Amino acid sequence: MNQETVTYLTNIVIGVILAALATNYWRQRRQSRVLTYWAIAAWILTVADVLFAARQVMPHALGRLLPTLCVTIGQAVLLLGAQQTAGMAPRWRTASAVIVVHAIGLVGFLFVTSPANFRMAFNGLIWGALAVASAVCLRRGAGHFWSSVFSPASAFIAHAVFHALRVVLAILCAENDWTRASAVLQVAGDLEVSFFMVALFVGLLVAHLQVQHDELMQTHAEVQTLSGLLPICAWCKKVRDDDGYWQQVDEYFCRHSNVRFTHGVCQDCMDRVSEEPVPAPAPRR
Repeated sequence: MNQETVTYLTNIVIGVILAALATNYWRQRRQSRVLTYWAIAAWILTVADVLFAARQVMPHALGRLLPTLCVTIGQAVLLLGAQQTAGMAPRWRTASAVIVVHAIGLVGFLFVTSPANFRMAFNGLIWGALAVASAVCLRRGAGHFWSSVFSPASAFIAHAVFHALRVVLAILCAENDWTRASAVLQVAGDLEVSFFMVALFVGLLVAHLQVQHDELMQTHAEVQTLSGLLPICAWCKKVRDDDGYWQQVDEYFCRHSNVRFTHGVCQDCMDRVSEEPVPAPAPRR
């Protein structure tokens, strides 16, 4: 078993663990739509590692095309997940267009005699661009997804920087015929997959847990507010807030909780209004 196969098998084990964790959390969160994209992307990237490991027994054209394109599909789904997490509408057309462009480029490399490093640089440009786009989208979401060094957005940025450096080095290796450096660059790319997967999906799980914790703390604060003593006027029934201002009951609850009021007339008031005599019209002069 060569070093490349060992690396792919390690990536597969790590991918299966992370995908299973993401799927389990997705189920616990009642199949959240946001987590759906992340879980699907984790499994697609794991399948890509399986295809890379099986590339030696696949037809040459299929082995050069399918595993690489599977990575692009996984990263495109990650972009959709970042958009959904940030509250944006997932742009399926953009993601599909990137996949199609990459597929056309990979097919072109099958018929063009060029160094493998140029193909590596082309892949790096696609994957790096998708990583940058995902990081930019997460910047529009909750701070837990981008403010920390260990946040998912930081993992995307690190992934993009790696591919940028890889593109430059791949072109230099192709121009100067650095065969040994090209082999090292390929190994570094295979190892980076594991680091990226771990950093991204662990960061995603931690960020989602922090968001959930903030929601629980907010709910707890609202319950504490509503369970305490609430000063209310004995005549007009207005309530007094913490700043000493008197407000209508519905206005107070709308500001301090998720309660929303709809107005109507109770039966007692309806009966009282119907029993009141209708005032006689004023006589005309």
